Amino acid sequence: MYEPVRVPHRPSRRRKRVVLVLIIVAFIGIVVTVIRTMPHPPPVDQLTLDELEMIVPDAAQTKLVAAMVRTRLAQPHPTPSASAAGAGAAAACIAPNTPHKWNNTQRENATTIVQVGVVLAVPERGKVVALATAMQESNLYNLGNLGVNNDHDSLGLFQQRPSMGWGSPAEVTDPVYAATAFYLALKRVPGWGSMAVTVAAQRVQRSGYPDAYAQWEKDATALVQQIVCATL
Repeated sequence: MYEPVRVPHRPSRRRKRVVLVLIIVAFIGIVVTVIRTMPHPPPVDQLTLDELEMIVPDAAQTKLVAAMVRTRLAQPHPTPSASAAGAGAAAACIAPNTPHKWNNTQRENATTIVQVGVVLAVPERGKVVALATAMQESNLYNLGNLGVNNDHDSLGLFQQRPSMGWGSPAEVTDPVYAATAFYLALKRVPGWGSMAVTVAAQRVQRSGYPDAYAQWEKDATALVQQIVCATL
């Protein structure tokens, strides 16, 4: 008699899938075990403002930088005496008058914008761009919702729109936050420092009137110098 030929039993698809899942689970377990047993590096120091600016991808994280700016602004800054500053410093700090008159509220808002720029190490030209923008957008008033006269949902000194990702209505009407958001956006514009003021402002604002910022350049330049001189 001939022995019957035995056909090798082939595993079912379901069994193959079960085996594959078990292999994957075992592999993940090994990886997790290795990671947990690896030595971890010591915690790094707190990021500086400059380092934070490099990693902030959009205005949604401006709140973090604005909080640090606010902390810096709250710290007392010693005012140098006239003798320490010297006659040369006083003579060099005679700022020109602004073409337009600005009241106390407008100057206070302008001072906040400039001070935020100082904390963020923004060059003077960047502060001029920021002030010229705020002069055009809000006349240096921290505007709330103007009802039927509101331009979409634009709010605050820079008329930033919450719907476009600038922040919540409460945030964009906070002068420190709004100025921080503007400067961070400006710093992301390649070559902004060599652009005309109105061009740099427009790259950030995307206004329907791109040339409107140019008319405020002289005012913004003089007001920046006045504010800087007042802090010496």
